[in-house]
Amino acid sequence: MMVKKYSVKEISKLSGLTPRTIQYYDNEGIMRAARDELGHRVYSEQQLYLLEQITFYRSIGFSLSKIKEQLITDIEDQDIERILEYQESLLYSQKESIQAKLDGLHVAKELMREGYEVPWELLSHLMRSLNEVDMSAWKEYEFPEEDSRLFQKVFTSEQMVLDFYNTFRKISLQAAAYKASKVPIESTLAETLAKGWKGMVQTVTDGDEQVLAAFLSVDNNREQWNAGERHLVMAAEDYLADVLKHHDDRK
Repeated sequence: MMVKKYSVKEISKLSGLTPRTIQYYDNEGIMRAARDELGHRVYSEQQLYLLEQITFYRSIGFSLSKIKEQLITDIEDQDIERILEYQESLLYSQKESIQAKLDGLHVAKELMREGYEVPWELLSHLMRSLNEVDMSAWKEYEFPEEDSRLFQKVFTSEQMVLDFYNTFRKISLQAAAYKASKVPIESTLAETLAKGWKGMVQTVTDGDEQVLAAFLSVDNNREQWNAGERHLVMAAEDYLADVLKHHDDRK
């Protein structure tokens, strides 16, 4: 049976990539072409499938060197899954970095609307720190077995974890900025902050003291956190504690 062969022009049309890109992959050893009797590049059907893989990997942010090194060699499916999970963590980190910047922008606008001076230096510092946060580090966090069981019960999907993380980071960023801008703890902004924090805690703990203790255990092990997260919480915690105490005492 004759094996189907594709010219550069044909594989370009099928893949949607330019002939120059395909030739570049050949020159770089990412996807080597065979040569016909006239010396023209030809590709197999298997290479067309490989090219589709390469295009997918590029679309989710893999570098060509990473593709050449790990993704187009003869490796086991579980190894590919591990690599993809790592890339997934990197993409989530990028997503969270963008969200942190949006949160910083929103808190700056909020303070300006209320007539407070925006703490540009602090926000700039925190944005740089949060930009370096690696979400994959949380996959390596050493949870005690019982705490791990409780968190699996609380967070039934990765999206729930991210929603909590975003809320926690946003409130902490607000608290740090309010402190730097000298927003009074009696203010409406501070009261809204307190309500947001209490609502977050209620959502994830549902009043369960064991779950709350598990979260406090994570807080007591900040050496395992990303540096940017530690910087943020250290800048926020005193003000947030004062705000919570003030608004609890008013009940």
